[in-house]
Amino acid sequence: MLGHTVTVRVLPQSKWRHGKDDVGFWDPNKYRLDVLAVQPESHRQQIFCHELMHALLDLAGRSDLSLDESLVDQLGHLLQQALTTFEE
Repeated sequence: MLGHTVTVRVLPQSKWRHGKDDVGFWDPNKYRLDVLAVQPESHRQQIFCHELMHALLDLAGRSDLSLDESLVDQLGHLLQQALTTFEE
């Protein structure tokens, strides 16, 4: 994104180094997005989309909006729904 490579990692609980209540994490300093390997897959997709929203907002220069967890969650849910219901 914006010329940067963003690394996405899906990590098992044994390798999770973020908060015990966290299931996803966006690190803007490392351009890295971590997702806890949870079940079902639809939950992992939603976590990914939520963290991707943080990344997009930060990279768009809107870190103020990235701090709004309610907004980020809503946008992440909408993105996941759009991606999973898209038909050709």
